[in-house]
This record gives sequence, structure tokens and C-alpha cells, in this order.
Amino acid sequence: MRFHKASMKGLIRAALLEDTAHEDITTLDFIPAGVTVKADIVSREKGVVCGLGLAHDVFKMFDRTLGVRMFQKDGVKVDAGRILMSVRGRARSVLSCERLALNFLGYLSGIATQTSEAYEAVRRQGIRILDTRKTTPLMRSLEKYAVCAGGGTNHRLNLSDQYLVKDNHILILRETDGFEALFHRRKKVPFEIEVENLDELRRSLVYRPDIVMLDNFSPHQVRRAVLLLRDMFPDRKHRPLIELSGGITPQNIARYAIRGVDFISLGALTHSARALDVSLEIVKVYR
Repeated sequence: MRFHKASMKGLIRAALLEDTAHEDITTLDFIPAGVTVKADIVSREKGVVCGLGLAHDVFKMFDRTLGVRMFQKDGVKVDAGRILMSVRGRARSVLSCERLALNFLGYLSGIATQTSEAYEAVRRQGIRILDTRKTTPLMRSLEKYAVCAGGGTNHRLNLSDQYLVKDNHILILRETDGFEALFHRRKKVPFEIEVENLDELRRSLVYRPDIVMLDNFSPHQVRRAVLLLRDMFPDRKHRPLIELSGGITPQNIARYAIRGVDFISLGALTHSARALDVSLEIVKVYR
């Protein structure tokens, strides 16, 4: 997952404006204009780093004269106390950008860290971790980038990427006798159907889905679904892929690490990740 550089510059510009970074009265009134500093951005806990480029651009957009050096790369696992990047230049500029740079870096690193933990819990079974569209409006590309940095895989980026027939679609199709429409798909993109029990799973197969989403299945029900599909499709290449969703959290995901499952999607990766604790520490003041 890559994000458009120009759109990220627009986001940074808007964030600096929101913070009125150029009107930081505490810094402007109390810190002499001629003072320069060297500062390190440090991880205070173990995690997966993400958002270094964004933090870099915050400083450089605010003040081109700042020297910014990165010591890590997005997607790298670091221990507590590791220096992630350093900034050198005008003290006023460093202080006025500090919180915004840390907010981006901590937030995206938190998503990457939680994704990495989920990935490690299921990777031995060959299961891929997916994000969802439960993202912050206008921040989706960044959040999905962070998921990839943590070892996850992006589900659809938007509503045009693939077909996903969910419970409310099914309710309307049932009330309007419209299931015939599922045979007539205009776009050659993956076709996925959500099911809530084994009976729905069996009925969904007539529409030849590429993927079936088992929604809120217990681990026992998941195992039964895996066996059912193996029996119905002995040839693996004709068997729909299996995605698990609903009720799965980073705390219970290990229970769903069931061989035969292809994907587990977690909205919590992007809507509930705890930010990684990062800080900016001034290590030298030059007068």
C-alpha cells in the first residue's frame, strides 16, 4: 500500500494550520530566535515503527533549514529506548512541530504494532491479516499503509475494489426477490459473500463466490465450515477462500488460527489501536 505524496503534503499543511504552528505563542514569546538544538525522537516501548517519512515531512515543511536524519525504516521492530530519528536546527521550529510529528508517528506505529502482533499469532497457519474500511475518514490510505508495515494485507481500499455482499444487501435482495442479480456482475473483481451460519454458507455457493466471509462464527463453527468446503470442493483451486470476521480481537485471535482459513479481518487494527509511546528529547542546545 502506497499513499499519494501530494495528498500527504496537503494533510500535513492542514494539520499545521489546525495547530496554528506558526503562532506558537509559548515558543515565540519565551524561546530566543537564535537558539538551535539537536533533538532525538525515541521509542519508549517495544513496537513496529511506521510514519517516519510523515514525521520527517512535518519538520521540513515547517522549516526547510532543519536537518532531519532517520535511523530506522517503516516496518522495523524496535526496542524501548531506540532512537528513531534526529532533528537539528532552530529551536523554535523543532518545538512548534514536536507534537504533530509525534502524533503521526505514534498513531501509525500503534497500528503497525497491533497488526504485527495479530500476524504473529496466525502466520504459522498461513493465514493473512486483513484490515477493513473501519478507518478514520480521509486517513484511510495512511492507516492501511501502517497495516502493511506491520505485516498485514489490505482488504478493499474503497467500494469499487471488489464485490462484498453483506447482511443488509442480503436482506434487501431477499425482500425484493433480487438474488438473480448476483449472477450478473459487471466488473471482473473478487466477489465475496458474508454468511452467518452453515446453512447460509451452503446457499451462498450457488453464486460461485471467490471468497466467503464467515461472520461471528465460533472456532468450532469455523472448523465445520472448513471441512464442509473441503468436502464440496476437493480440488483446492475451485474452492472459495475463507475470511473470518466479527468478534475477533487481538486478545482472542489465537483461537481462530485454524488451518484452512485464508484471511482474518479485524476492524480493531485501525479503529482501536493504541498509539506507540514515542517522545522528542532535546539532547543539545546551541547558543
